[in-house]
Amino acid sequence: MQILRKRLLIISVFLLAFFIVAICLRVSNQENSNKDYMMGGTFIKSPQDVSIDLAASSLSRQTIQIINKRMLNLNETYFRPSRLKAINNTFMDYETFKKSFDTGTVPAEFMNSPVNSAINYFSVLQQASNLTEEKNGGCGTVGYALEPFPISYSFLSENNKKSMSYEEFVKSFEGIGHINLIKLIPIVTDSPDMSKFFLELEILEGSGVGVTTFNYYTGQLDVAKINGLYYIDALSLSPEDFFCAAYHGWAHNAESYVETVYGNWCGLISKQYAPDQDDYKKKIIIDGVDDKKYMFEFAKLTNGTDLLINTLVKKKGNWVPVEIDVEKCLEKNKATTPQ
Repeated sequence: MQILRKRLLIISVFLLAFFIVAICLRVSNQENSNKDYMMGGTFIKSPQDVSIDLAASSLSRQTIQIINKRMLNLNETYFRPSRLKAINNTFMDYETFKKSFDTGTVPAEFMNSPVNSAINYFSVLQQASNLTEEKNGGCGTVGYALEPFPISYSFLSENNKKSMSYEEFVKSFEGIGHINLIKLIPIVTDSPDMSKFFLELEILEGSGVGVTTFNYYTGQLDVAKINGLYYIDALSLSPEDFFCAAYHGWAHNAESYVETVYGNWCGLISKQYAPDQDDYKKKIIIDGVDDKKYMFEFAKLTNGTDLLINTLVKKKGNWVPVEIDVEKCLEKNKATTPQ
């Protein structure tokens, strides 16, 4: 009798473990099936702006003047497409493309540095198109059609391929007719084997009425060093909106963002210097009340937004990444504000 009870107990435990594993696998599969892919990466919806007019009202006169100047000409500042040249033009000629990948593999010289891998990956994808009946455009074949996709998939790391099959990869480009990489800015990291970039893409997409449209996406590209070569390990993308910066101001401007968030909220700023900027980036350096120097590096987007990509502190003459917990600043302010 005791032997029978032991056997029943063992069988019950085995069945319970089996059901738990089955449930976990089902949940995991559901999560993966719900993941949205776009252009070979994970699609992330842009967060909604938070209204904080009270903080914005205490901006300095200089910052308010900068915002007002931008707002005087909304059309030219926010509603015009990018004038920047594409940087992924390695294989624009079809003969060059065919000759470069005649073996069906990616030559090592195209993956010998993080920047080379990123540019060559998007150069292969530049002329790839996967227009559909639902999202169509063009007259006949567009670019090199589906031919570049197997080559571009070879740029992905094995880790990336495990998360996204080749079929999912190609499907993520449905409706895409042409891709221009217009910004590729390093994100400072502490890892020698993982490089990160902020990027901006200009996309020509088809539509249900046969007209092609220009759309812009920003994202983060991770490039992993594996056996001396550099592979695309992850990509996340979010769409740009062309009304948020124009009509919902301060958080989209680097000067007012730094002053509000790190000055008014965190009380970190002793002195804020004028920005150093070009067509791609805007850098703002501050003297901290803790006697340290900080640098906030923003990408300048096509839609007029300044987007924070690097938060750095100066240590022994070098700029290194630093985390500043803004949520703690807000909690501290709430605690000290009279109710």
